[in-house]
Amino acid sequence: MAQFIMLIVAIILGKLVWDILNDYRQKMQPPGPFPGQKKKRTGTGNGEVIDLSNAWINMDDLPYRKRDYLLSGKELALFKLFATGLENTAYAAFPRVNLEDIVTVSIEAENRTEYFNRIRNRYVDILICEKTEMKPVLIIIGEGQGEPRKKQQVLEDRFIRSAADAAGIKYLSINLNNLPDMEQLLTLLRNLGLYI
Repeated sequence: MAQFIMLIVAIILGKLVWDILNDYRQKMQPPGPFPGQKKKRTGTGNGEVIDLSNAWINMDDLPYRKRDYLLSGKELALFKLFATGLENTAYAAFPRVNLEDIVTVSIEAENRTEYFNRIRNRYVDILICEKTEMKPVLIIIGEGQGEPRKKQQVLEDRFIRSAADAAGIKYLSINLNNLPDMEQLLTLLRNLGLYI
């Protein structure tokens, strides 16, 4: 029994040392030219890449389940309002778009990775694009979902507005608890420069 316990402890210690060495090796590698870009392999080796991260989980019974809904009730109402309002126009509405898919970090920027990480894993509630070339035109931020709003959400919305300003994309904040009617919405969109 003692030998079995020692074997388990040795395996755990081996895994810990392996993880520490991998972290150290990754920190010592120079960053690539663009955040998120995969590095090109050099050499002529034909060896397979071994993904050890999957070796530690049961791949036969993953704990993932489909969400019941992509959008909450208020978010869905907001999306339907924009989708209906833009139906026969040159624009299309898309829900929950990642901010990193809309804006990018300038090549000349110092600390590019830091700026990239700030837009990663953030999303806008609705993105309005021109249909023909899928150019981002307008970011919609839904506010007032929770009562009262959390400070973190307020800061996040402020960051998204600042990023949109820096990228030259207009934005519009909509109160989810008091959606505009169709005429009010179309007037707001026309005032922001959309040809509707």
